[in-house]
Amino acid sequence: MPHVQLKIEDEAAPDFAPGVVEILNSAFAPENPTPAREAAQAIDALCIEDYEKNGTASSTLWWFWDLIHDLARQVPYDSPEQDRLAAVIQALHDLPPKTVNLGEDWGLGSQNPVEIWTKFPMFGNTLYDKLNGDNDSRAPGEVQKKERRVNMQAYAARVAGLGLVPFETYAIWALVDALEGTMTPIRGAPDEVNEDPAAVEDISYKVKAAAMWIIHGGHLLYGRDEEVTGATAGPLWRLPKKEANKLRRKFRGTDGLCPLRWQLWKERFAVIRDTDALDAVTRKQAGDAYAAMDKVEKSQGA
Repeated sequence: MPHVQLKIEDEAAPDFAPGVVEILNSAFAPENPTPAREAAQAIDALCIEDYEKNGTASSTLWWFWDLIHDLARQVPYDSPEQDRLAAVIQALHDLPPKTVNLGEDWGLGSQNPVEIWTKFPMFGNTLYDKLNGDNDSRAPGEVQKKERRVNMQAYAARVAGLGLVPFETYAIWALVDALEGTMTPIRGAPDEVNEDPAAVEDISYKVKAAAMWIIHGGHLLYGRDEEVTGATAGPLWRLPKKEANKLRRKFRGTDGLCPLRWQLWKERFAVIRDTDALDAVTRKQAGDAYAAMDKVEKSQGA
């Protein structure tokens, strides 16, 4: 796999962007890479310098995380550089606590203190925008745009799997898109649930993204039974209308995470792994996700 060399793609990138890119490229170097902790300390220094210049941290942190999410698109989802990027972010989190002021735009007054790397303020806001906005204008074509979206999902899954940010909603979205079926229109009759994974648009990209969430975050999803705000559901998780009316609920289980849904996802990965209708890479990704689910179950005493 070719070595990743990050570059600035956005003309509106912050002034500290070249420094961040240089630090990360040094951490990605195939020989004598900068250790994650040293890279994190250098990034921290750049951000603190920008914060002190501005007087408040909201702009610094917004543009920093927006930049990092953008750069993550350039890193192949299965590359060692993905792991190194996650290691640098973990190292930022592990730095000694340091309090900054977000400013009045993000609080009830001009003084709004937060610890800059402890809970990663602005990480979630900017990630939401990136994952929900189809704004990757630097991708030269639709295929590359889809590949880069998988890269960003893989990066988000790695960071979330380290326990650094809340991530359940993003994971569910990816798993629903890949695994919970589609609806086939039937003329003169109700639409029909289609369980064929080959019927899912862009299934190969969606399976890669879903597999990343399981491989890197499955240990934090398994064994839970709770509603998740913003969760979606595919037709295989929704109850048929008559049954839903009778039971007075819309879903086969919890509208979020539960053991029954975990089992559905695992069964669907097995279906994709074993089908001849999809390419070998997609089937392998599904098989890897299934194996990861098995591993989580065994490690947690299932």
